[in-house]
Amino acid sequence: MSNPNFDNIVATTLKRYFTEGGKAVDNIFKRSAALDWIKNTAKLDAQGGSTAVFPIQHKTNSSFQYYSGYDALTPVHGEEIVTAAEYQWKQAAIFIPMSGMEEAKNSGDRAVIKLLQTKVENAEMTAAEQFETAFLQYDGTESSGKAWNGLKDLVSDSTTSGGIDGTANTYWQSYTPTTATYTLALHSKAYNTVSYGADACDFQVTTQTLWETYESKLQANQRFTDAKTAEAGFTNLLHRGSKVVWSDLCPSTYWFFLNSRHVKMAVLSGNWMKFRGFVEPYDRDAKYGLITCYGTFGTNGRRYLGRTIWTP
Repeated sequence: MSNPNFDNIVATTLKRYFTEGGKAVDNIFKRSAALDWIKNTAKLDAQGGSTAVFPIQHKTNSSFQYYSGYDALTPVHGEEIVTAAEYQWKQAAIFIPMSGMEEAKNSGDRAVIKLLQTKVENAEMTAAEQFETAFLQYDGTESSGKAWNGLKDLVSDSTTSGGIDGTANTYWQSYTPTTATYTLALHSKAYNTVSYGADACDFQVTTQTLWETYESKLQANQRFTDAKTAEAGFTNLLHRGSKVVWSDLCPSTYWFFLNSRHVKMAVLSGNWMKFRGFVEPYDRDAKYGLITCYGTFGTNGRRYLGRTIWTP
């Protein structure tokens, strides 16, 4: 028989943990340097509507003109200088399992909370790994097209992303040079190519092997780090002001050059890490707290992003 007190404690605790801004949500992002950067620098983009929309300024305004005195000023009619990339919302879910035996053994408030903390920590770890995997490895075709699209979709010079064809639109092309052996000169070229004045690359993520290759080529007095990233627990170096981190989940030989103004994680308002209550199968002595989240990764500027394939 279900224990109403147990159910109430568990439901209240899970609602507190899994809400927008809740402790578990923060912890998920704190487990990955890339996810931490998305949340705290690029910022989460809460939206409504049928798709996630990212406005794009893809050309300059040609109505700018010099004039003198009473010269007639000529407007430009019908000029389209703004478009938008649209990404479909994707869904993800995770369960917090509770067996009948666990419920029976943990009837006291303190015991229930302690049990939940362990299970929530496991859910945090799992969700962080899955979202980081999607961000660094996926193009959105995985899991029969249900998986979230990641950098393999956002960073490209040819594929369609957000409904815009990269082949047909030069403004929608990332920097993706051919495979080469890593050098500091190539590193600087990639950084420079995706940086436009003050709108520069501010985050780079690669593999441990390539990160160590970069570190080995720096003089001792060049090995600067970002203090805030280090305080968050992530090993990093700085490259011309851009944070450089490594991840075990980054594809082999890949190096991504990113810009926090042009890489976003959109979340559907009111449906991010939402506790849906318990699911109790008729044929199991167990119950499952269901957590769901609706969102997507997206970009509003492919030309500010880059992907290199380097061998050490």
